[in-house]
Amino acid sequence: MSRNTALRVVSLTQSSGVELNAYLVLDEKPARIDQKLKTLSEYVQQYPSGWKKRLELANLLYAMGRIEQAVEEYRQVIDRQQPLIGVRLQLGKLLQLMGQKAEAVAVYESALANARNEATRQHISGSIALCRDDTQAAILAFESAATLEPDNAAHWLALGQVQMGRGDAVAALRAFDAVLSLNPDDVVALIDSYDASHAVGNVRQAQRRLSKVLEVAPGDFRALKRLADTRCRMRLVSGEEGKQTKQIIGSVLQLAPDAADARELLAYYHVFRGESANGVGVLERFTEEHPNHPRGWYSYGRYLFHTGEYQRAAEAMLKAYRLYPQDCEIYRALCEILPVTSPPAPLDPPQPPLTRGEPEEAKPSNGKGGTPLKVPLFKGDLGGSNPQVTLTSIVEEMLDRFPDRWSVWATAGRVLVESFQEIERGCSVSAKGTQLEPQLPDAWFGYGRVLALAGKHREAVEALAQGWQLLPEEGGYLQSVSAAVWLGESYRGLGDEVASRKWLEKACQFAQELMEFDPAMAGYWQGRALLGLGDVREAVEAYRSALSRRLLYPFRGEVEEAVKRLKGKRRKGDRAKA
Repeated sequence: MSRNTALRVVSLTQSSGVELNAYLVLDEKPARIDQKLKTLSEYVQQYPSGWKKRLELANLLYAMGRIEQAVEEYRQVIDRQQPLIGVRLQLGKLLQLMGQKAEAVAVYESALANARNEATRQHISGSIALCRDDTQAAILAFESAATLEPDNAAHWLALGQVQMGRGDAVAALRAFDAVLSLNPDDVVALIDSYDASHAVGNVRQAQRRLSKVLEVAPGDFRALKRLADTRCRMRLVSGEEGKQTKQIIGSVLQLAPDAADARELLAYYHVFRGESANGVGVLERFTEEHPNHPRGWYSYGRYLFHTGEYQRAAEAMLKAYRLYPQDCEIYRALCEILPVTSPPAPLDPPQPPLTRGEPEEAKPSNGKGGTPLKVPLFKGDLGGSNPQVTLTSIVEEMLDRFPDRWSVWATAGRVLVESFQEIERGCSVSAKGTQLEPQLPDAWFGYGRVLALAGKHREAVEALAQGWQLLPEEGGYLQSVSAAVWLGESYRGLGDEVASRKWLEKACQFAQELMEFDPAMAGYWQGRALLGLGDVREAVEAYRSALSRRLLYPFRGEVEEAVKRLKGKRRKGDRAKA
């Protein structure tokens, strides 16, 4: 993408009525594009049997975000000129974006029948596998295409994006690096590489990739969005720095006024300035304007959760789930939100996977008899054919829908242990994440965290230490500090005070380094480490610092309770001394 290009964000309405965003590149100014559209439209009306100008028209309509019209023109081109493989691939891609997967497969298969190059055939096979939700087959096909044509960046990019989609950030980063070795200025690969670098914890590398994007394409929507998000997390929201952050968000909104993630940026800018009501208003208005946009409801639900409005957060996230149950992150968000909307009593443990569409009933408590336990229950048309949605049904359906994603197994394991006291099953489930991604630090940290919650501190130490060994030498501060705290707490659970102090002191050191990147979370982890070290006064100060930096819920609720409790202990201690 050159310096003169811009990104257009358009809303796609799928056949189900669900709205999704697509990111399209515009190479020319809008006025010139409109004139070109008029000229091409008049030409194809005058010469309807031709295909070259019609193809130009289809490409232009696609670039303008007029997807349905572009699809129709691509179909017309194929009718007039059969062998065009590139056109078929473009049409298949658009149908796939629109959720018309069966039609996309038919188009891809027609392209496959005309393809003679084996690498191209493998790439098309990978696209077909994606339409059929066979991620593993897609990865194998794209790997084969990249092996056959290692100098074709398209194969590597497709491979990396599929791997990133399933949560394999380590493998995805290798594929994106292959693209960048062919073209260091490839904006799509740079942005995807930024995301993958963040996922593996290499914050410094991620920042370098983002800086490169801004150098190559300073007006790119995706790059500006990530820059604004980084500045908000750094709490650069006041004074001159705050004005600069607001200007960047303004540019993002100008480029994509109807994009949910652009509105989300503005909402969080407000909350970090202490203007929570303004942030709620931004996202409420978006859901009113776009009631069928799952990302809008997802963003609204996350925001409400982060501001402590748990019940409303659950309702918003369940609307996102109803609209688009194909999104893994919606399930994971529900697993985080639903437990805190339920009564404090233990919840009924999940049974083996439910039959989809079968309502679930509350069952007696975990084998001990007594009255049935309550589960978070939401009735109505929330789960399609399933009239009742519970935490149980969400966990089981998530495992059924996304078995190849490590984060799903880590999330489910934690819910099983924390909310259902299903210790053995929870630990076994979370271990699956490390089998899927044995080279990803977060997979091991997620497993170690579940083991620690289950009271299996020896196994937790082993898992956390394995993840620690996989951390990058530079960056990764957020992962480093949290892992160090968990190691310190697990060693304390084993009675090893020397090792516990060593790791908690390391956590304090890493928290200090994290201050630059995320001061609120740095204060939280620093306070937790200091509390483990017995330094109550400094722990309270660290917690207060996190609160002053607008620490979000649920961490905020935990810290507020801790500060209140610790202040009470200090007052009792002072009275005892007097």
